[in-house]
Amino acid sequence: MSELVDIGELLARHREGKGWRALARAITVVENTPPWDVESPDVERPVYTIGFTGPPGAGKSTLVGRMIEAYSEAGARVGVVAIDPSSPISGGAVLGDRVRMEAHLEREGVYVRSLASRGSHGALASCARNVARMLEASGSFDVILIETVGAGQTEVAIAGLADTVVLVTVPGLGDAVQTIKAGLVELADIVVVNMADRPGVAETMRHFRLTLGHDVDVLKTTAIEGEGVSELRQNLEARWTRFVESGELVGRRREKELAEATLVAEEWVRACAKNGEGQSAHTMSEAVRVILEEAATTWRR
Repeated sequence: MSELVDIGELLARHREGKGWRALARAITVVENTPPWDVESPDVERPVYTIGFTGPPGAGKSTLVGRMIEAYSEAGARVGVVAIDPSSPISGGAVLGDRVRMEAHLEREGVYVRSLASRGSHGALASCARNVARMLEASGSFDVILIETVGAGQTEVAIAGLADTVVLVTVPGLGDAVQTIKAGLVELADIVVVNMADRPGVAETMRHFRLTLGHDVDVLKTTAIEGEGVSELRQNLEARWTRFVESGELVGRRREKELAEATLVAEEWVRACAKNGEGQSAHTMSEAVRVILEEAATTWRR
């Protein structure tokens, strides 16, 4: 393993009131470092981390923008991590979410950071959890919002990172059955039917309520008009209060850390496999054994 990255000094400079630059540099270091080589900073107090996921075209960015407004106007400091898809050819990303959220950057206490997925397994940028924990450790935020790319298994990976997962969908796309088949709905804590001014919203909400029962709240919003956003924030805040006061947060976070550790371990084994280990093997089982042995040996170095 390479030497662990120490980001404590950069975070300390940020806490001293030297603006966002030190925090931005720390995030850049983490973004360009394998997740297993980053030593997570200590967190003095937990910060509510909310993941927004769902299919492309559901209006996630617009809804997240409205949530920034709602939390900011309520006096909360907001950190945002927007995961943008990377090109499978060039590896570059448009980072369009940051462009769409540009207007919110002028608000005091709001910080937006876009991350390229870089084709990472599970479709969340592999560094996303470390970045979120850094925002938490900075002491500069009261809530952290994470928006996924809306494709592949990104949506599943967010469940291992966020305290609450919000699934954003719209009426009339036929997403309900597809997302249920993908298992995404099983990971959602709240389902938001956005663009509620379209026909079919009542039917879509009824479908989700019948499918999910009473464990998952189903709400509606028209994010472009700001309708339903206040109700969503109140629901989210009530959920956070329950997590903290009941002590449930500790267990939930421990469970999610173990899930994230599994993803990191998979990335580690995949990285070792790309180095050519197992190529000389004659059978699949032999190749797997060689790759795992090499991964274990290299990890101990």
